[in-house]
Amino acid sequence: MRPSGPFRWAAESDAGKVRPENEDTFFANPEIGLFVVSDGMGGHRGGAIASGIITDDLPVMIENALDRLKVGATRTIMSLLRRTIAEQSRQLQLEGTSETGFQDMGATLAVALLRKKRCFIANVGDSRAYRLRAGRFAQLTRDHSVVSELVERGRIRPEDALDHDASGQLTRYIGMEKKVHSHVRSFTLKKADRILLCTDGLTDMVGDRDIAGILKAEADPQAVCKSLVAAANRAGGHDNSTALLVDWV
Repeated sequence: MRPSGPFRWAAESDAGKVRPENEDTFFANPEIGLFVVSDGMGGHRGGAIASGIITDDLPVMIENALDRLKVGATRTIMSLLRRTIAEQSRQLQLEGTSETGFQDMGATLAVALLRKKRCFIANVGDSRAYRLRAGRFAQLTRDHSVVSELVERGRIRPEDALDHDASGQLTRYIGMEKKVHSHVRSFTLKKADRILLCTDGLTDMVGDRDIAGILKAEADPQAVCKSLVAAANRAGGHDNSTALLVDWV
């Protein structure tokens, strides 16, 4: 547990039971209230490099853009996040085509920015953000994946998504050739809000109901994160899993 200001945060990341390397990375800067989780793609080394580039570079880009803001209106900050994430994606795509890069490397992204009692959430791919508020658990992000689109169109049932042939196929990710459009939203923080950022290595192994149960049962943020990752590994640990929790106190 790392208390700082009006919130506490903690994180846990693990390679799981199958993958030889952990391609997930996370970043936290409680001083400016910025938290990032990323899941690398494109092979073991390329994936780890991709997510590492994002958690190294994107926070600096966001912080610099915030410093240049003259007006910190909600709509302005949401636009800032969209522009900055799109620029990060373009830079990673260029890196992937360079001599030192790895072909087709990319990464998913989930961001939480806490600013003046407001939370801004952004994501690309299937890394997610959730909120537990007054006992109600809700997904704040939108999955950019083939199966998610099939569910939205009513072509398949939600319970069939994990076993579908297109499972794991993303429609958007950081580093893609086309300009990336992130999903961004914001809301006013309320006392005792819990914000969870996580990768699909957790959500593919542990259902929303069980994730919510752990958040409700554990008070300490670090204990929550450890319990979530342990649950993913008990369920098979087929992928790297990362959980980052922010408690607005």
